[in-house]
Amino acid sequence: MQDSELNPADAADQAADQEGTRNNEDRYYITALARGLEVLACFRRADKSLTNQQIAERCGLPKSTVTRFTYTLTKLGYLAQDGNGRYMLGTATLGLGSAMLARLDIRQLARPMMQELAEFSGTTVSIAMRDRLSMIYVEVCRSQAALALALQVGSRLPLAVSALGRAYLARASEQERKEILARSSELDEMAHGALRQGLERGLTDYQQYGCATSFGDWQKDVNGIAVGFMPIGGSQLMSMNCGGPSSSVSKEFLLDEVRPRLIEIARRLET
Repeated sequence: MQDSELNPADAADQAADQEGTRNNEDRYYITALARGLEVLACFRRADKSLTNQQIAERCGLPKSTVTRFTYTLTKLGYLAQDGNGRYMLGTATLGLGSAMLARLDIRQLARPMMQELAEFSGTTVSIAMRDRLSMIYVEVCRSQAALALALQVGSRLPLAVSALGRAYLARASEQERKEILARSSELDEMAHGALRQGLERGLTDYQQYGCATSFGDWQKDVNGIAVGFMPIGGSQLMSMNCGGPSSSVSKEFLLDEVRPRLIEIARRLET
């Protein structure tokens, strides 16, 4: 088929592909594959199912493009359709997530120390990794306290305003920070400004406390502190936090009593 015979939707997709190639210096970069992964990544924990239109809006793609991706991903088992034609994550994605968690041996090493800190502080202690502009939990330990935060593996927190995200930004390389800021700038100026502020706050906190903080910034009734660390033998930076409701976990308690314990756990996980 000649270019002149393309329908408008296909022509728009082709133009977007060409633009993606121009904007990406790596000749091995496959735009279609990247878009398909973006479709999978747009599903959030609270989503039961999404329509093609909702996916298109989240990914910033034409609906016609999304329709082809969802059809293909459904055929491969990465998506499934409900009775109303809406899409949900399929069982094939579970296999990917399980394989990823299985090789994170650092979780097994960290869990006893995390649980001990959670019981001491009456808080939730978590380890997270960065996924685009969010931090995603890969391990969670909580105390028996009734007010401990009810967060699970797979929960997401924003980079800019969470202690987890600020700790990650503070410990990330200069190159990674630039890539994160560039990505946020492509989305919208508000997200970009918030990330810059989060980075500055994280760096300031690290200079003063040796950790990052978030006292009512992520949620007004939640306090937390976090440290970034590079796991033993690892190649991907992680963050570990300790937090809870501000009604039971004060800023002073976190900084005076919890902070040295959290920093020590991170040190042990690095060495």
